[in-house]
Amino acid sequence: MTVTSPASAKPGRPRDTGADERILRAVVDELSDHGVAGFRINNVATRAKVAKRTLYSRWTERDDLILAGLNTLALDLVPPRTGGFVSDLEALYDDIADALDSPRWLIAARCSFELPDHPELYARFQRDCIDKPLAVVEDVLRDAQLRGELRASIDRSVAAETFTGSIAGFSSHIARLRGVSAYGVRAQFLDMFLHGLRADGPRD
Repeated sequence: MTVTSPASAKPGRPRDTGADERILRAVVDELSDHGVAGFRINNVATRAKVAKRTLYSRWTERDDLILAGLNTLALDLVPPRTGGFVSDLEALYDDIADALDSPRWLIAARCSFELPDHPELYARFQRDCIDKPLAVVEDVLRDAQLRGELRASIDRSVAAETFTGSIAGFSSHIARLRGVSAYGVRAQFLDMFLHGLRADGPRD
């Protein structure tokens, strides 16, 4: 779980070491109940049982606080580095599907629809919560290209978007209403994705 670092504490009373965790939980709860537009710092302070000055000593701007909360909901992916394209993709698929299966992800998904109305915050959300996970998938694809397992002509950016976007689609509320899940289509999707990307000739 990625957490945006709060500002350095000022000299004075000992820092409440548990406050950061309580505040971030309160931010997520506030976003869940009211979204970005209805987000109120006063409510966060009340939920976290801290003074507003405690919030501002850690996150000086409202957007910083919102982004810190959203970062706790982001996909925290790392390249599997198993040594093979198939096993790397299988590991990534499971990591993404598990993350998107969490009810917490629904909060981030809801907020993502509001964020375009807040351009500066959306740009930072895009960088921290979307671009970083996609970069991990692109790293796996690049490694596969270097090993000769993936066609050199493949656009890694498009492939990474397709991979993660498809899993997100299978994990959506609408998909679930249709009886579809990321776990249920795992084998079929990976088979289709791999056969569309793998280099010619047999490979393990």
